[in-house]
Amino acid sequence: PMFKTNVLDYDSVNEEGYTYGNSFDIVYDTVKTLSIYGELKADFFFFFSFGINGSYNAYDTNDQAEAWNLPSLKLAANLDFNITPKWYAGAKVFFVGERKDQFIQQSTLGDFAPAEVTVLDSYFDLNVHIGYKHNERLTFFLKGNNLAGQDYQKWNNYPVQGIQGLLGANYKFD
Repeated sequence: PMFKTNVLDYDSVNEEGYTYGNSFDIVYDTVKTLSIYGELKADFFFFFSFGINGSYNAYDTNDQAEAWNLPSLKLAANLDFNITPKWYAGAKVFFVGERKDQFIQQSTLGDFAPAEVTVLDSYFDLNVHIGYKHNERLTFFLKGNNLAGQDYQKWNNYPVQGIQGLLGANYKFD
């Protein structure tokens, strides 16, 4: 199964909210995938770990023109370390290659305009976190997401918010 953007219908007189180009349909096809994946992880002592991974995928579809919304390339790296027994921090950076989606707009006459292939740009994202373990049950944390500040679309017509921050706490009851 693959996801493809639903038809955009500006003149929709029905009350279907999914006809505004803001939803997806599932399309099925026989997709042959050649996938190459590699990963390297290392733990240095008890306080520092590092990992890097990547995958390359080549898709061959039977009926669909493209492997909709499936990237060919994904790369990621993460770094986690314990600063002290109570403080910890980490970072994750990842890259997702271009994806393709199909855009179809219904015209005012009720027929459909020719389908257009939309290329969703590749994107890079950087996330960091820091935390404090007060005790076995209570932890405080601060997270920063999309710190590169890229305005990318994870899915067609779904832009990701810019730089984000989250302050929170976890409490374990048992």
